Amino acid sequence: MRVCDIYAFLEQIAPFKYQESYDNSGFLIGDKNAEIAKICLALDITLSVIAEAAGKGANLVISHHPVIFKALSEVQANTPVHMLVKHEINAICAHTNFDAAVMADLMLDLLGFPRNGSVIEVTSPDGTGFGRYSDLNEPVSADKLARQCKQVFKSPAVRYHDSGKPAGRVGVCSGSGGAVIDFALEKGVDALITGEVKHSDMVKAVNFGLTLIEAGHFHTEIIFCDFLKSKLYEHFPHIPVFIAENAADTCKYI
Repeated sequence: MRVCDIYAFLEQIAPFKYQESYDNSGFLIGDKNAEIAKICLALDITLSVIAEAAGKGANLVISHHPVIFKALSEVQANTPVHMLVKHEINAICAHTNFDAAVMADLMLDLLGFPRNGSVIEVTSPDGTGFGRYSDLNEPVSADKLARQCKQVFKSPAVRYHDSGKPAGRVGVCSGSGGAVIDFALEKGVDALITGEVKHSDMVKAVNFGLTLIEAGHFHTEIIFCDFLKSKLYEHFPHIPVFIAENAADTCKYI
């Protein structure tokens, strides 16, 4: 099994054409024709993740966030790009294409909400885009929804604005979801759950009567790894796959 075969599999799940123009998803480092020994999964390709992958014999790392985001004018020693090349580790990153095709549904599934609503911000002619809303059988309070987010996403802290009214239509958007707020309001969303937002987004939520829940960028996107590990095991049971132990939240909370 070669790196290009895994790339083709990812293309089936979340076509790379769905990535945003500013993004840099895809095959980023290595040899597409390399035979795969073991696959390491991570949210971010950090130096500690690379060291772990090398130590465990993985020669392919698949991450959600791109290890090369903006164009590089140089590659310095002991940087992630340099260390990947040094250890002959290939890298595929699946970022906004996964956000558009997969992540919102994963969030709804974890929360136990039905996939009965539409995409919040449509970005492709076929209706694919960022976020999705769910119409609940029973409206839920902001407090209960925030506690549920803390539990299912294993968030050490959840920040939220309570609009004061129960939410019957709940939207989700992994990562930085501030950009979908206006689209959520247009679609009648009562509460929006995302990873992180700016202060001005919270103020907008106050002004427009929207419950806005910030459950953590890391915590709403690390679910990428569990999903992909399951899919890879299902379709390629002969290839060892592991989630990096060092694919952890880099922040501490008090």
